[in-house]
Amino acid sequence: MRCYRVLPTMLFCAAILAVFLGGGCGPSEGFRPIDAEHAVFWDRQTVESAALLQEIAGDFNASWDGLPIKVERSGNYTEIYRKVTASIRARTLPAMAVSYESMTSEYIPTGAVVALDDFLAHPELGLSQEDLDDIFPEVLAPNRFQEFDGKLYSFPFAKSVLLLYFNRSVLAEAGFDAPPETWEAFLAQSRQIKERTGKHALAMNVDCSTISGMIFSLGGSVIDGRETLFDRAETIQVFELIEALVAEDLVYQITPGTYEDNVALANDQVAFTLRSSSGMSNVMRAMDDDRDRWGVARIPQGNPDTPATVLYGPNVTLFNTTPEQQEAAWAFVRYFTDTEVGVRWAIETGYLPIRKSAIQNPDLQAFWAEWEYNRAPYDSLAIARAEPNIAGWQQVRTLVEMAQTEVLTGMKSGRQAALDLKAAADAVLARSH
Repeated sequence: MRCYRVLPTMLFCAAILAVFLGGGCGPSEGFRPIDAEHAVFWDRQTVESAALLQEIAGDFNASWDGLPIKVERSGNYTEIYRKVTASIRARTLPAMAVSYESMTSEYIPTGAVVALDDFLAHPELGLSQEDLDDIFPEVLAPNRFQEFDGKLYSFPFAKSVLLLYFNRSVLAEAGFDAPPETWEAFLAQSRQIKERTGKHALAMNVDCSTISGMIFSLGGSVIDGRETLFDRAETIQVFELIEALVAEDLVYQITPGTYEDNVALANDQVAFTLRSSSGMSNVMRAMDDDRDRWGVARIPQGNPDTPATVLYGPNVTLFNTTPEQQEAAWAFVRYFTDTEVGVRWAIETGYLPIRKSAIQNPDLQAFWAEWEYNRAPYDSLAIARAEPNIAGWQQVRTLVEMAQTEVLTGMKSGRQAALDLKAAADAVLARSH
């Protein structure tokens, strides 16, 4: 692990000036930091992962002579997006914040975001070619925004994949010893679970990334250029599957924005949930650390020979405040994504290590050996696809979730929801271009 020290003043100022100029926004157009004494990081981690992030920030600060990092929990991702948007208008920002690509694409045109290319390339501040080659391309590539000159405007932070969580007891009660590999088998198992146990099969949260992952798993895509593909067969099939599950009373309805699906899984009320791999530690606690009661698998597929899932989880976006704030923020990002820290983060949270070298780390190898499902998130990384990072996609995400809700509540058929979504999403993207 690296130990970080402040650069000599002249070298540091030259490097930061290059970042300002490279980002297309001069120092006179910068934003005020919300805390001149700290490099504030707005994050959304909760409970154990929040405590771990605070520990990692403390370790970084102990080895760093510049502004200390101060982690502040600022709500969920949507709340952080709204908070950053309001702060941009007020021209007062933290040093950095977690941000999905769809959010970062909204910040970039305001001049609030710092492009990281000059940081990456700088001989003192940057990452070597060996470092860059060590980062999984699947997690780094979505942070380059082709609509904004292909620059790197964020850096991977807490990446995860969509997995199928299953309750072994409920499956066994219904006569199954393994979760389904295809969506056709998923529907068949769901019907048999209801028939033999009287329980609902799936507790489903409303989430755009879940819908994207299901579309990908059927061989589909969500966009071509700036035109959405929600009227294609794969999206219609996803919404019609949800429609069938609802019509046959196979879905356990949860309160939107909650984790009641995980509670239902732990209480043997349902057989399945679809959630991020980052939730594995939370489910383990809900299961009272009983590893015999549950497991995870890649999500069902259209064709298991050509599998796919969704890659999601936030990145870190650095803001155009002061050189000192930016230096501290970038140094922390570099520290946090080092192999040793990344392995610690992965083991304790369920997020994916972003470096290939983590695979050989003995601590991670030992963790994978502890339980047959601990490696499942990593095994799905190779088939994971990122969501779009184009301007306007943040609004499209909301439309996808509205369409999913309309099907879950019986307001629309699956086909009609998909076709209406296509029209509404294309209109948003046309206005955002």
